[in-house]
Order: sequence, then C-alpha cells, then structure tokens
Amino acid sequence: MDQLARLKAALADRYTVERELGSGGMATVYLADDLKHRRKVAVKVLRQELAASLGTDRFLLEATIAAQLQHPHILPLHDSGEADGFLYYVMPYVEGETLRDKLARDGPPPIPETVRILREVVDALAHAHARGVIHRDIKPANVLLSGRHALVGDFGVAKAVSEATSQVHLTGTGVALGTPAYMAPEQGMADPHVDHRADIYAVGVLGYELLAGHPPFTGTTPQALLAAHATMAPEPISSQRSQVPPELERLVMRCLEKDPARRWPTAESVLAELEALEASSGGSTPVGLPAAPTLRAVRLHLLPIMGVVVVVLGLAGLIYRARARAAAEVHWVRQQALPEIRRLADSGQRAAAFRLALRARGLLPGDSALASIWPRFSMPVNLRTEPSGARVYWADYSVSDSAWQYLGTTPLDSTPLPFAYSRLRFEKAGFRRLDAATIPWLLPDAPFVLEDTATPPDAMVRVPGGEVDINLPGLDHLKPIELGAYRIGRHEVTNGEFKQFIEAGGYRTRELWEHSFVLAGRPLSWEDAKARFTDRTGRPGPSGWEVGDYPRGEKDYPVTGVSWYEAAAYAKYRGAQLPTIYHWSRAAYTWASANIVPLSNLAGQGPAPVGRYRGMGPYDTYDMAGNAREWCLNQTGGERYVLGGGWNDPTYAFNDAYAQSPFDRSPTNGFRLVRYLDDRNLDLASRPIDRLFRDFAKERPVPDQVFDIYRRMYDYDRTALNSAVEAVDSSAEEWVREKVSFDAAYGRERVTAYLFLPTRGQPPFQALVYFPGSNAIHDRSSSRSLQTRTFDFIVKSGRAVVYPVYKSTYERGDSLRSDYAEETNEYKDHVIMWAKDLRRSIDYLSTRADIDSTRLAYYGVSWGGYLGGLMPAVEPRLKAGILVVAGLEFQRGFPEVEPINFLPRIRIPVLMLNGQYDHYFPVETSQRPFFRLLGTPPEHKRMVVSEGGHNVPRTQWVRETLDWLDRYLGPVP
Repeated sequence: MDQLARLKAALADRYTVERELGSGGMATVYLADDLKHRRKVAVKVLRQELAASLGTDRFLLEATIAAQLQHPHILPLHDSGEADGFLYYVMPYVEGETLRDKLARDGPPPIPETVRILREVVDALAHAHARGVIHRDIKPANVLLSGRHALVGDFGVAKAVSEATSQVHLTGTGVALGTPAYMAPEQGMADPHVDHRADIYAVGVLGYELLAGHPPFTGTTPQALLAAHATMAPEPISSQRSQVPPELERLVMRCLEKDPARRWPTAESVLAELEALEASSGGSTPVGLPAAPTLRAVRLHLLPIMGVVVVVLGLAGLIYRARARAAAEVHWVRQQALPEIRRLADSGQRAAAFRLALRARGLLPGDSALASIWPRFSMPVNLRTEPSGARVYWADYSVSDSAWQYLGTTPLDSTPLPFAYSRLRFEKAGFRRLDAATIPWLLPDAPFVLEDTATPPDAMVRVPGGEVDINLPGLDHLKPIELGAYRIGRHEVTNGEFKQFIEAGGYRTRELWEHSFVLAGRPLSWEDAKARFTDRTGRPGPSGWEVGDYPRGEKDYPVTGVSWYEAAAYAKYRGAQLPTIYHWSRAAYTWASANIVPLSNLAGQGPAPVGRYRGMGPYDTYDMAGNAREWCLNQTGGERYVLGGGWNDPTYAFNDAYAQSPFDRSPTNGFRLVRYLDDRNLDLASRPIDRLFRDFAKERPVPDQVFDIYRRMYDYDRTALNSAVEAVDSSAEEWVREKVSFDAAYGRERVTAYLFLPTRGQPPFQALVYFPGSNAIHDRSSSRSLQTRTFDFIVKSGRAVVYPVYKSTYERGDSLRSDYAEETNEYKDHVIMWAKDLRRSIDYLSTRADIDSTRLAYYGVSWGGYLGGLMPAVEPRLKAGILVVAGLEFQRGFPEVEPINFLPRIRIPVLMLNGQYDHYFPVETSQRPFFRLLGTPPEHKRMVVSEGGHNVPRTQWVRETLDWLDRYLGPVP
C-alpha cells in the first residue's frame, strides 16, 4: 500500500484525503475534506525520518503550543496527531500561493507591496514572541499569500523539526533544503542561547530578497551558506536596486547584524518602523520613491487638489486605523490579558503572568488596573551594570524557548522581576554579552560587570564579592563569610584541556604537586603517590583514559576519574586554584536547586559535553549541578569536599555536602578552577571544615521509660487563660480574623494568636493549629508580615486556623536567631516553650463554642514541618497532622528535644508533602528517615514527593491537604 492509500485509511474517520498538493524538505501536503466541520483543509504529513527523530510527544507538545496562536497573519493550526506512524497537522486550505512561488514567477514585488508583506510577517512574529513562541524557520516558503494578505505558517512545528534535525541540516541530505539561507549566525553555529532575534535576522534575509531579488548570501552547500552568514557582510541593497528608500534599507540591514545585540531588539520595534514607513507614504509609496508619471494637463490642474485630498484621506485612514487598533488593544488588555494574568498568578505560574503583563503594559502603559496586579507575581528591583547603558532582557528560566523580553537600559530603578528563578541578559556594544540567573530577592548588591571585547576571554566568569551563607545540609550551620570578587570556570575542566597538562609534563613536574600526600592517615612519598595516578594502561592520566588519551570524541567532556591531588596540580599548572566550598557555593546557588536540577545532568546515563545542559547558576556557570562532581579545596578529617553531584548521582546530590578521600578517582570526579581577584577572608574560607551528617538509619530512639520522662517536661499547670479578643477584622471576603491573647504556660508572658474563622459553613468549625516557617523568627511584626497563602485555602474550605505567635517569633522575638537545633539549654528550653504555646492555643480553642475541639489537626510548614516530628507526640488532642516540606535536621539538640525520639510515639494520621530537590531536607537522608520513624500505622501515613525544591506545587498542596482533612477530620458540610 503506498503512502497516500495508507494515509487515507489512517485518517478516514475524520478526514477524506483527496490528493497531494505538494512536497518539501519537511513534509508532504495533502488536500482533504474535514468531515466534522465540512471544510477543505490542508494536511501536512512529516517525512518519516523526521517523525522518527522528533518523536510523537515532542511533536504534539509543539503543535499544542502553536495552536494557541490566534492572529490575522498566522495560518492557524486546526488539528494534529499521530495515525499509523504518520505525524500530521492540519491547517485551513487557503487559495493562494507561497511567497516563494510568487518570487520565482514575478521577481521582486513593488516596494509598497514589499513593505506590506514585511509588516504582516513581523506583526505575526510580534504576536508569537509575546507568547514565548519563536519560529526559527522564517523563509518565503513559509509565507502564504492569500489575496492581499500574508500568512505565516509552520509555527512551532518548524522549530521542533529544526531542533530535532539540527545535524541533518548540515549534512546536505536534503532535509529542510534552503533553510540555511535564512539562518542567523548564532543559529547556524548551534548556539544554545538562540532567541527571538534569530527570527528578526530571518526577516532581514526575507526583506533583502524581496528588495534585491535574491538572498544576501548564496552557496552551493549548506556549510558555505552558514559560513557566509557568520563571516561575510551583505552587499548594499541600493547597489542592486537604486529605488529602495534609505529608511527601508537601513531597517533591513539592521536586521542582518551578525551580533544579535545590534539588531532590532524586538519584533515590535521592527513593526513600529514598518508602520512608520507606510504612514509616511500615506499607505502607498514609501518616502524617497519617485511618483509615477501623469498627464501634464491633469498634473497642472488637479495635482494640488488631489494632493490635499490624498493627504486628508490618508490622515483620516491613519486616524481611523490607529483608533481601531488602540480600541482593540484596550479591549484585549482589559477583557483578556488581565483575567489571564490573575489566573496565572493565583495558580503559581508567576513567570508566565509576568511575561503576559509585560506584553499588556507595552500596549497600555499606565493602566491602573494592570499596575495594581503586579505585586501578585513580581517585585521591584534595581539593576546596575558597570559600565551603565546596557540593554537588559528577561526570559523564563524553565522554558527552553522563552523569548527574551526587553526591560530597559541600565541603570534601572524599581523595575519588576517575577517571583521566579529567571534569566537576565545584559548587552552593550563593545562588551561581551553577560547572562545571569536570579531570584529577585537574592540579587547581588554589586553591579553586573561587563567585560570589554578587547580583553582576551579566559573561559571564566566574574562573581562579585559579598556575604556567603552556605546552603548545604551538614554545612548550613556555618556562619556567613564576606568574600571578595573572583572568577570561576564557566564550565568544568575538559578532557582536551587536561591533556595539555599531560603533554606539558604535568605528572613529571614535582613543583606542581605542592600538597602533602596522606592516605588513611599515612604519609606517602611523591613516587608512591604518583604511581596511583595512572590510566587503564598504566600511563599517567585519569583513571578512565587509555595510553594517556581520553576516549574518542570526548574532547569537550569534563575530565573525570581524577583525584583531588591531580586536580590541585592542574590548577597550579594553570595559575589558578580549586575553589573553597564558600566560593563554589556562591556560584552554584543551591538555593535554586528546584530550578537548576531539572535542567542538569544528574541521575543520567553518562557524562555530556560541558554546557550541553541548560542548568545555569546566577553568574553564567553551567554543570555545577551534575555532569561531574567537583573537587573543592577544603578538608574534612582525612577527606576533601567534592560537591555538586555527577551524572550518575541522585538528583539530591546537588545539595549534598559530600566528601571523599583525596585519592579517590571515581569516574564521576572532576573539577573547575577559580582565580581570586580579591583574597578577602580567603584563609578563613580555606580552613578545614567539619561536616555535620547523621545516618538516621543507625540512630535509635530512646526506650519508652526514658521517653516518658522527656514527655513530662512538656506538661504545665492548667491555670486560667485570662483570654481576650483584642481586635476583629472582617475586611476579607473569605474569613473573619480575630486577634486574641491569653496567658502563657510559663513565666508571666502573654501569647498572641490570630484566629481565622471561615465565612463559609456553619460552626462549630474544625480547626488547625499552624506552625510557620523560620521567617517568623526574623520578622518582627505579625500585623505586617503574617503570611496567609500557606493556609488561605483551608479557611476557604470552611475550617478555622489558629496561628499562634510563638516564643521568639514576631513581636516575641528574643536572643534566639536560628531554627537550627543546638545542644544548648537555651534551645531545649525554647522547644519546650513552643510546645506549651501550641498546647495553650488548643486550651483556648476548647473554650470557644464556634470551634469543634474534637476535630483538631496540626499543620506545620518548613520549620513547623520539622517540629511536626515532635509536637503531635506531646499533644494528645490532635487528630491528624499535615507536614509541608518536613524532614530531620543534621544538627543535634539535646535528646529531650530531638524529633528522632518523638516520631515513633506519633500515632495520628500524618500527610507529608515534600520536594524532590529540597536543599534543607534531602529526600533520602532526611525526608524518608523522618517518614519511616513515624509511629503512625502505614495505612494512615502518606508521603508525596513532587518536582520541586523546598516547596510544593500549590495545586498539589491544596488537593492533597483538603483530601486528607476530609478523610480524617470529616468533610465540611
């Protein structure tokens, strides 16, 4: 059966395929009848080899994205799918021809028509770019002419095929033939940072061809074309067609700049220029083009009048079109964009909300309704560069094809950034492009320093100085250190670089090996140590090499299988050093592990070329998570730290304070280098550092008789509460908030608590006692800083929440500065006071007729999640527990306050919600031991680990929590 017959059979239930319309490098197009909607459609079927390389899931994902684009100059995507091995997508059948066909038949069109076609194509791109979609294959064959309208096709699908067949494009096999003629230099060089400006370059090629009659570069092979785009300057258009207006030529030639930073920054800016060109000509002939000849008599008698009429009509048309467009833009912002921005923000999709808000603000600046919702998903920041005058762009970190959005030129004051890990890009003529990634509240105070292009690159990036607080379990007890500025390798040291060390005699040069060799406490001689540093064939080199050489094709892979001593010798050879754990941690940014790890090479099948994965630190470093573990300078006992995890390590290894023997040559061990620009506190940062680690599988809870003694420490005399309602706030739609107070169970203190009573449902209400995260220790005003987002949905469900102001939090702040456990009486006493505050809050709830004190639950988040391993064991009135991002700490407290002794005594149903990449509570070493130790019967405890860090996706959080409460406290009527 031939392909047409197979396709007819495969699609017979939906389409009647009639005949082939044409075939190209990417797909074959068929005319078909849409049986459901009774219309003619065009069915594009991908070539079999492309379908195999792309895959069904990726194809359908890109088709789904493309289907969201609705614009007058975008050929819409009606349908897509897979049938009998065919990957297909369906578009309207439009009478007309492609721009490629028209150019082949008629040659260059008149200049007014050229401007119109370019404007309509760019209008389509502006719409797509604003929604994060980049085409990457703009060319005449993808522009359909229907009547006087240009329609751009193959959005999303062409991009996906381009990526899946990037190697095929360059081998000359015929796939996507002709595409290299329209590819931007960075696209042809497979730059991983290709963005929307590649489309702008392609528009320049398209415009050049429409004006000059041929593309700017021609060649007999794809390689020759790509080389021309990267190295050659196009001939001036005016040298080939003298009637081209200078303004139009300048517009096209700026699109064709080799450096993306020198092109038009956005499709919107190109569109504005094209519209201005049309306006200056009254919608017909651009300025600078001679008018067509007319009869002398008509010219003499009627030209002045006609000129006035044309001007008046032209102005009227412009005013009408401008007003219509403005009205449409206002309608879109108010009726479509604003509701969608609110929905995205409320569902936690803050980067998407930010992107859409930028688009809306560009159309309707100063709109008060739009301005009022920015705080829901963003915060104002100041952005500085050295020197100033750099253009700043933003992109969604997690979206691979997120279009770069222009924010402004530095210095920028109070410019918004979303509450999300984001990519920033800084560009200034004469300076190297600087990429960064950040969360707005952790932006460095120092300006971003741009490097002059005249400075020779050294494969290192600059990290500004500042206070460094290590965020690795087992090391997070360390006090912050103020560091000076330094440079660190953008990538790990590669096989190719390390081979230079071998060829230069690095293993024979004694002065490069400056550290004493100590193995298991026993000193080794230089000769004995060197004998251990050989490859598989006994030659000097990494453990996985042969005959002093790396595996074929792996020049750009990270060098692995090297000991700490080899890494240190190579650093000496390069005039550099191994980073301290402080310098490594600052550049790695483990705070953002939930964003970085999913885009990194962890838990994989093998190493990858450096920079292949998109996981990026704040200062443009790559592969600090995964690919190769990285030796650091510091010592712990007889071991050296090796951080970040490698390609065969679990995903949580990025957050693991791991150490190994400095002689270890595992196939995962590699390194990167640093050079210190300012050695401030370098000696302090380089010192030996003990690692706090506990193997909870080997620790045993105390016996029952000992625990009974500990538990009695949490009892108190049931004296009068002397409670009072101090304030009532009914301004919220979902609840009434009462501020109450009562006597503490110790000293002569008063406890303040906030009681949130739902406006839905009927009392008596089920109630949850809330224990917050550690931010409550550092904030000093509960009235200003109380966060409700972690429990607002519980109150909306018809349940009450009481939020006590615990000892040491908010207004009750004291000498305690950290939630980490300590083996001190001060910490022990505080834990006991926190438990008494919680129990005293339940005493208060029991006095309320509007609270059902028989249906109470504990609800702890982060710090409160950790203490959820203790509190339910000392408070018998709790019927259920919900612990969000909980786990065991490696820091020790006295046994009277250690959760490991209390967890087995908890019997109530417990739900744990955790993140896979939690940097405080690693899954295997902290979360799972916590869960295993819970004394709750297995059928009544549940642990859910989601894709995230020290957080849980809100939709999952809400669903799991409410389901748990319905199950164990009962549904709310």
